[in-house]
Amino acid sequence: MRCEHHQGTPTPSSKSGPGFTLVELLVVVAIIAVLASLLLPSLARAKGKAHQVQCLNHQKQLVLATHLYGSDNGDWLPPIQMELRGARPSWRTFLFPLVGRSAGVFDCPAERKDVYATGNRVPPARPNPKAIGLQVAGENELCSGIGAVNVHWLPGGAQPPFGRPAPDEDNLCRWNRLEKPVQVILFGDGNSDFDGIWPNDRWWIWKEMGAANTMGFNRATEGDPGAFRHNRRSNYAFADGHAAIHDPSMIPCNRESCWWSAKASPH
Repeated sequence: MRCEHHQGTPTPSSKSGPGFTLVELLVVVAIIAVLASLLLPSLARAKGKAHQVQCLNHQKQLVLATHLYGSDNGDWLPPIQMELRGARPSWRTFLFPLVGRSAGVFDCPAERKDVYATGNRVPPARPNPKAIGLQVAGENELCSGIGAVNVHWLPGGAQPPFGRPAPDEDNLCRWNRLEKPVQVILFGDGNSDFDGIWPNDRWWIWKEMGAANTMGFNRATEGDPGAFRHNRRSNYAFADGHAAIHDPSMIPCNRESCWWSAKASPH
């Protein structure tokens, strides 16, 4: 008689494969931490540089828009601000249609508080995005990351590139009054409300310390918001169309030269 041997169904081994020990896991975690400490600063620097370059491009766009405004308005630069139908809109409303109605052009991506694109105002005032780009009451209360230059803002002496018509200082400027466009700053990072007493003026750069038309304006000394935005430096766009990053303490405002005035040496 023939005997048959039946083999049972094989079962998985009860033994598990090799795993990580606690020491090995700690070594892996330590390696990851070291790599992160090496990579994160580089990533942060790369992000900061990208923000600085984008901000610079925004300022170039604003210079181009200012030239387009002059072509359509008798060679005048736009006012920094003006009285208009009971409102006091800022320079941004005059350039808004010329930048494709893109509010973000008036901002720097490195700035988180003074943001025009979201209609931000100085707290406790709430944002008012409905006023963006419009010549209506309250538009001048909106902050922006980029400021226009009206440093020597009083009439007479050092003519600013952006002035104000009557009934204010009556010191608007024409393009042909810019003696050295390559050395006339039109736009820069931030504003000059360093002491926090001008919350509705966080869209222009002016001389707050001392007499407005005297020499010696120094954003580093004033401690202007935005003056040290990009690794202790800040972006500036000039009337000839170029833009560059500068140490704010080194921008001249003396008897030989003033980059804040339409006149080459107004002091």
